[in-house]
Amino acid sequence: MPRPNVPLLSREQIAAAALSQIDETGALSLPRLAATLNVSVSSIYHHFAKGREEVIEGIRALLTREITEPLDQNLSWREYTEQWAHRYRSAFARHPHAVPLLTLQTVSSPEAVASYDALAKVLRQAGFAAEDLLHVVSVLDCFILGSALDASAPLDVWADSGDPASALSAAITATRAQPGDRSQRSFEVGLRILLAGLADLIR
Repeated sequence: MPRPNVPLLSREQIAAAALSQIDETGALSLPRLAATLNVSVSSIYHHFAKGREEVIEGIRALLTREITEPLDQNLSWREYTEQWAHRYRSAFARHPHAVPLLTLQTVSSPEAVASYDALAKVLRQAGFAAEDLLHVVSVLDCFILGSALDASAPLDVWADSGDPASALSAAITATRAQPGDRSQRSFEVGLRILLAGLADLIR
Protein backbone atom coordinates (compact mmCIF):
# COMPACT_ATOMS: atom_id res chain seq x y z
CA MET A 1 0.00 0.00 0.00
CA PRO A 2 1.54 3.36 -1.00
CA ARG A 3 2.42 5.84 1.71
CA PRO A 4 0.02 8.81 1.94
CA ASN A 5 1.22 12.04 0.38
CA VAL A 6 0.02 14.06 3.38
CA PRO A 7 1.15 13.08 6.88
CA LEU A 8 -1.69 11.77 9.01
CA LEU A 9 -0.52 13.85 11.96
CA SER A 10 1.29 17.08 12.61
CA ARG A 11 2.94 18.43 15.74
CA GLU A 12 0.26 21.11 15.93
CA GLN A 13 -2.56 18.54 15.79
CA ILE A 14 -0.96 16.46 18.52
CA ALA A 15 -0.32 19.49 20.75
CA ALA A 16 -3.90 20.72 20.26
CA ALA A 17 -5.31 17.31 21.17
CA ALA A 18 -3.02 17.12 24.19
CA LEU A 19 -4.18 20.55 25.35
CA SER A 20 -7.81 19.47 24.99
CA GLN A 21 -7.06 16.39 27.11
CA ILE A 22 -5.47 18.53 29.81
CA ASP A 23 -8.39 20.97 29.74
CA GLU A 24 -10.76 18.03 30.25
CA THR A 25 -8.85 15.87 32.73
CA GLY A 26 -6.13 18.07 34.24
CA ALA A 27 -3.47 15.56 33.19
CA LEU A 28 -1.60 14.33 30.14
CA SER A 29 -1.51 10.64 29.21
CA LEU A 30 0.26 9.68 25.99
CA PRO A 31 -1.64 6.37 25.64
CA ARG A 32 -4.94 8.20 26.01
CA LEU A 33 -3.75 10.89 23.60
CA ALA A 34 -2.82 8.26 21.05
CA ALA A 35 -6.24 6.62 21.43
CA THR A 36 -7.96 9.97 20.92
CA LEU A 37 -5.98 10.54 17.74
CA ASN A 38 -6.53 6.91 16.65
CA VAL A 39 -2.80 6.28 16.31
CA SER A 40 -0.15 4.32 18.20
CA VAL A 41 1.96 5.91 20.93
CA SER A 42 4.97 5.39 18.66
CA SER A 43 3.35 7.77 16.16
CA ILE A 44 3.42 10.49 18.79
CA TYR A 45 7.09 9.76 19.50
CA HIS A 46 7.73 10.04 15.76
CA HIS A 47 6.77 13.72 16.02
CA PHE A 48 7.93 14.33 19.60
CA ALA A 49 11.05 12.24 20.14
CA LYS A 50 11.33 13.21 23.82
CA GLY A 51 7.78 12.13 24.48
CA ARG A 52 5.68 13.77 27.17
CA GLU A 53 8.13 16.59 27.95
CA GLU A 54 8.31 17.64 24.33
CA VAL A 55 4.54 17.42 23.88
CA ILE A 56 4.14 19.83 26.78
CA GLU A 57 6.58 22.21 25.09
CA GLY A 58 4.43 21.83 21.97
CA ILE A 59 1.49 23.00 24.05
CA ARG A 60 3.55 25.95 25.29
CA ALA A 61 4.31 26.86 21.68
CA LEU A 62 0.62 26.58 20.80
CA LEU A 63 -0.36 28.97 23.59
CA THR A 64 2.52 31.34 22.87
CA ARG A 65 1.34 31.75 19.28
CA GLU A 66 -1.77 33.40 20.68
CA ILE A 67 0.34 36.20 22.16
CA THR A 68 3.13 36.61 19.63
CA GLU A 69 1.55 39.22 17.38
CA PRO A 70 4.41 41.72 17.31
CA LEU A 71 4.15 44.54 19.81
CA ASP A 72 5.37 48.02 18.91
CA GLN A 73 9.03 48.16 19.89
CA ASN A 74 8.70 51.93 20.25
CA LEU A 75 6.38 51.58 23.24
CA SER A 76 7.79 52.50 26.63
CA TRP A 77 8.95 49.49 28.64
CA ARG A 78 5.92 49.81 30.92
CA GLU A 79 3.44 49.96 28.03
CA TYR A 80 5.15 47.05 26.27
CA THR A 81 5.27 44.93 29.43
CA GLU A 82 1.66 45.73 30.29
CA GLN A 83 0.42 44.66 26.85
CA TRP A 84 2.61 41.55 26.90
CA ALA A 85 1.31 40.61 30.37
CA HIS A 86 -2.33 41.03 29.33
CA ARG A 87 -1.88 38.81 26.27
CA TYR A 88 0.06 36.22 28.24
CA ARG A 89 -2.54 36.00 31.01
CA SER A 90 -5.43 35.88 28.54
CA ALA A 91 -3.95 32.91 26.67
CA PHE A 92 -3.03 30.90 29.76
CA ALA A 93 -6.19 31.74 31.74
CA ARG A 94 -8.20 29.83 29.13
CA HIS A 95 -6.21 26.69 29.97
CA PRO A 96 -5.51 26.78 33.74
CA HIS A 97 -4.92 23.02 34.01
CA ALA A 98 -1.94 23.38 31.67
CA VAL A 99 -0.18 25.93 33.87
CA PRO A 100 1.14 23.49 36.54
CA LEU A 101 2.53 21.17 33.85
CA LEU A 102 4.25 24.03 32.05
CA THR A 103 5.93 25.29 35.21
CA LEU A 104 7.52 21.92 35.97
CA GLN A 105 10.01 22.00 33.12
CA THR A 106 12.49 24.28 31.39
CA VAL A 107 11.02 26.59 28.77
CA SER A 108 12.52 25.39 25.50
CA SER A 109 9.88 25.98 22.83
CA PRO A 110 11.43 28.38 20.28
CA GLU A 111 8.22 30.41 20.13
CA ALA A 112 8.10 30.91 23.89
CA VAL A 113 11.82 31.67 24.18
CA ALA A 114 11.46 34.28 21.41
CA SER A 115 8.57 35.93 23.24
CA TYR A 116 10.53 36.15 26.49
CA ASP A 117 13.58 37.36 24.60
CA ALA A 118 11.60 40.19 23.00
CA LEU A 119 10.43 41.26 26.46
CA ALA A 120 13.97 41.01 27.86
CA LYS A 121 15.30 43.16 25.01
CA VAL A 122 12.79 45.92 25.78
CA LEU A 123 13.64 45.79 29.48
CA ARG A 124 17.37 45.84 28.83
CA GLN A 125 17.04 48.88 26.57
CA ALA A 126 15.01 50.58 29.29
CA GLY A 127 17.96 50.30 31.68
CA PHE A 128 17.45 47.10 33.65
CA ALA A 129 20.85 45.65 34.52
CA ALA A 130 21.86 42.21 33.30
CA GLU A 131 22.09 40.87 36.85
CA ASP A 132 18.47 41.95 37.52
CA LEU A 133 16.91 41.15 34.15
CA LEU A 134 16.23 37.43 34.58
CA HIS A 135 14.74 38.06 38.01
CA VAL A 136 12.45 40.73 36.57
CA VAL A 137 11.24 38.37 33.85
CA SER A 138 10.78 35.59 36.43
CA VAL A 139 8.76 37.82 38.75
CA LEU A 140 6.49 38.86 35.88
CA ASP A 141 6.14 35.23 34.80
CA CYS A 142 5.17 34.05 38.30
CA PHE A 143 2.66 36.85 38.75
CA ILE A 144 0.98 36.29 35.38
CA LEU A 145 0.78 32.51 35.73
CA GLY A 146 -0.60 32.89 39.24
CA SER A 147 -3.20 35.30 37.94
CA ALA A 148 -4.07 32.89 35.12
CA LEU A 149 -4.82 30.25 37.77
CA ASP A 150 -6.81 32.77 39.78
CA ALA A 151 -9.02 33.37 36.74
CA SER A 152 -10.51 29.89 37.26
CA ALA A 153 -10.84 30.24 41.04
CA PRO A 154 -14.28 30.24 42.69
CA LEU A 155 -16.14 33.54 42.72
CA ASP A 156 -15.71 33.58 46.49
CA VAL A 157 -12.08 32.71 47.17
CA TRP A 158 -12.45 33.27 50.92
CA ALA A 159 -15.46 32.21 52.97
CA ASP A 160 -17.28 35.17 54.45
CA SER A 161 -17.56 34.86 58.21
CA GLY A 162 -20.23 37.54 58.31
CA ASP A 163 -18.52 39.05 61.34
CA PRO A 164 -19.16 42.82 61.20
CA ALA A 165 -15.82 43.38 62.96
CA SER A 166 -13.88 41.40 60.34
CA ALA A 167 -11.82 43.46 57.89
CA LEU A 168 -11.75 40.52 55.49
CA SER A 169 -15.52 40.14 55.61
CA ALA A 170 -15.97 43.85 54.89
CA ALA A 171 -13.55 43.56 51.96
CA ILE A 172 -15.47 40.57 50.56
CA THR A 173 -18.73 42.50 50.75
CA ALA A 174 -17.21 45.56 49.05
CA THR A 175 -15.67 43.46 46.30
CA ARG A 176 -18.94 41.67 45.56
CA ALA A 177 -20.53 45.06 44.95
CA GLN A 178 -17.95 45.99 42.31
CA PRO A 179 -18.82 45.45 38.64
CA GLY A 180 -16.88 43.12 36.38
CA ASP A 181 -14.59 40.20 37.05
CA ARG A 182 -12.88 40.08 40.45
CA SER A 183 -9.86 38.17 39.13
CA GLN A 184 -9.32 40.63 36.28
CA ARG A 185 -9.46 43.55 38.70
CA SER A 186 -6.96 41.83 41.00
CA PHE A 187 -4.67 41.33 38.02
CA GLU A 188 -4.87 45.00 37.04
CA VAL A 189 -4.10 46.15 40.60
CA GLY A 190 -1.23 43.68 40.96
CA LEU A 191 0.31 44.54 37.59
CA ARG A 192 0.19 48.26 38.33
CA ILE A 193 1.91 47.73 41.68
CA LEU A 194 4.46 45.34 40.18
CA LEU A 195 5.47 47.67 37.34
CA ALA A 196 5.80 50.61 39.75
CA GLY A 197 8.09 48.55 41.97
CA LEU A 198 10.19 47.22 39.10
CA ALA A 199 10.83 50.77 37.93
CA ASP A 200 13.06 51.23 40.99
CA LEU A 201 15.56 48.79 39.46
CA ILE A 202 16.21 50.89 36.38
CA ARG A 203 19.72 52.35 36.40
